[in-house]
Amino acid sequence: MSGGASTETARNEALLPTNKAAVGSAHNVELKDMAAQPTPLPIEEDIMQLARLGEIGAIQKLFDAGKVDATYVDDQGITPLHWAAINNHYALCHFLIQAGANLNAKGGDAVATPILWAAKRCHYYIVNLLLQHGADPLLTDDQGFNLLHSATLDGNVFQLVLLLHQDLPVDIPDREGHTSLMWACYKGFPACVDLFLRWGANVSSKDDQGFTALHWALVKGSQACIQKLVEYGSDRFAENNDGKTPAVTAQEMDTERQWHKALSECGYNVDGSPKHFPLANYIKDRKAFLSQLFFFWPFLIIICALYILSTFSVVVAVPLTLIVSWGLQWVVQQALRWAPSDMKTIHKTPFLAGIFAGTLFWVGLRYITRILLWTLDSWSNIFNNAFFMASYGLCTYFYFTTMFEDPGYVPKPGSRQVQKAVIEELMELRLFDENHFCTQCMVRKPLRAKHCKRCNRCVAKTDHHCPWVNNCVAVNNHRHFVLYILTLELGILAFVRLVLAYLSNIATPKNVHCTILADEVCGILMKDPFTIILTLWATLQLTWVTMLTCVQLLQIARALTTWEAMRGHTHTHGTGDTLTAFVTTGSTTAEGGAVSSSGSGPDAANAHRHPKHGMWETWKRLLGLDTFIATALHGSRAAEVQAQAARNPYQRGLVTNCKDFWLDPAPIFGRRHDGTTLLGGEKVDYTALYELPGRMRMRREERDGEETERLVGGSDDAV
Repeated sequence: MSGGASTETARNEALLPTNKAAVGSAHNVELKDMAAQPTPLPIEEDIMQLARLGEIGAIQKLFDAGKVDATYVDDQGITPLHWAAINNHYALCHFLIQAGANLNAKGGDAVATPILWAAKRCHYYIVNLLLQHGADPLLTDDQGFNLLHSATLDGNVFQLVLLLHQDLPVDIPDREGHTSLMWACYKGFPACVDLFLRWGANVSSKDDQGFTALHWALVKGSQACIQKLVEYGSDRFAENNDGKTPAVTAQEMDTERQWHKALSECGYNVDGSPKHFPLANYIKDRKAFLSQLFFFWPFLIIICALYILSTFSVVVAVPLTLIVSWGLQWVVQQALRWAPSDMKTIHKTPFLAGIFAGTLFWVGLRYITRILLWTLDSWSNIFNNAFFMASYGLCTYFYFTTMFEDPGYVPKPGSRQVQKAVIEELMELRLFDENHFCTQCMVRKPLRAKHCKRCNRCVAKTDHHCPWVNNCVAVNNHRHFVLYILTLELGILAFVRLVLAYLSNIATPKNVHCTILADEVCGILMKDPFTIILTLWATLQLTWVTMLTCVQLLQIARALTTWEAMRGHTHTHGTGDTLTAFVTTGSTTAEGGAVSSSGSGPDAANAHRHPKHGMWETWKRLLGLDTFIATALHGSRAAEVQAQAARNPYQRGLVTNCKDFWLDPAPIFGRRHDGTTLLGGEKVDYTALYELPGRMRMRREERDGEETERLVGGSDDAV
């Protein structure tokens, strides 16, 4: 590790000879540790020590005695406001500002202002306070870094969002021509790079050495940063002052693998030339075409597998089915090379949704063409047929409704001024953090809302992102989703019963013989092997469907969403357990089962990376093998689940919870569009719910009481 780090440092120093010290001074305040130095004054008279400790009362006494004032400066140019800012003493900062402290005084080894000191420690509430009272964000330290540069070097996205909404120029360079985007790329902060690019940072800007942001991203080797820059149109062939292109830089920095991967993800060859889509002359919307291809391709895989298994002997059929299924999946996966960056793995396509839709289609077709005609011989079978047709029709309706319905996206602000007002409100409430604000959508997150990485939107009352419907399941379509899996469960059971009746009504072929199965079993199988194998495939789905149905019904009774059950009501953002994700959502990946947060740190984008899954993982998911493991693990956490329920702020009792879900006013056969549902029998809009209704009423009553008291007091005074 140390050898690799030394090599990387040496390479970076060769490219950036003067900036290593700059980065060092940006991260280290480089101020003398006053606690380690003997002080000639008692602590109660040393304003600097009191400022570091945040002692407002003691400082007020010094001011009252006339010994010092808020403009005090030591021999390094440091003021009490510097120490209050760097130690996050908000109240003391406010007190010193009111007492007349100089907001733009420069001090310390870095010759920095108090706001730069606060920014280096990511104390963005202090930063906001100083900005509100007139601190100059464009003043620089001894390295030429202004406030935006300094904040970028620490990679806190929330601090950068705050600063950008103060109308700071995003492309302002430091003394060597480096923009904030370049520093974010050099430090390898994908979330910051993404923010700057969405804000309109210029990807073509060059520093004094002629390096672009893409060159600096290749120095660090962060694929996420490189890919973002390429997506936003960075020049893949730009030359620096020495004539070095990004490809040459990648070769020198030993980051060719990341460079080539990023190019491939963005639709380019390794030499930077665009990949030629074979059907470009016939297809205008490539993404729509590929989505349809991945959705309908499983129809072909399923019918081929069923035909082979029902036609050949088991010795030949099983390996041949695996080979053909793998080959067909491999063929369609090759289309991913022309897919947009958000569809570069098969699990980010409608492939799994297509597997279910294909199964539904072939079951329905086989039922109409074979089973229905042979099962109308008795009233019992007629009833079973009617029940199956009702279940099949309802399942199809609820499936496609869940797939195409707006799950409950949180509306985005219409302008940056609206965004700024939201940020200011959260800053005032001290709630400007990842639990309450999304840096991707620039919205205040309502209660129970999450940012979905797959949908790239904040979703109100998020349950999970379901790969089987290729959509989020949330406030608008959660009931339709539960009805979909309920009718699917009933439909499979009814189909199995009809198939048994169908097989009993058709004759057994004569002179059948199997090498493995007994003659009686062989005779039954040979009656209609295609239908039997199709039924077995459909019946296998009962494993995950049954468990998913039970878990969903249990969570409804407990007034829980899947995400809340996975994160344990800690109201913090973490990665859910992968196995629990399957039993609760039908997905073995955390990405499918959970919804990622917007991220607040420099490594937020890397924290949610997931390994690619091959064919074996896909079929394990389809067969539900992981479900049994998940159930066992989930069952061992019974005590933890009970503790979670006790902390559930949305719990209103079993009966009320069920009534809220099943009897809310939204139509069952129709779409809910406004995000409104019931909570404790009361209508709430989850797209704009920031406090629980009980707390909102309490606050209104308190305000009404204060207003009444004020009016009554005014009347008494008048009398």
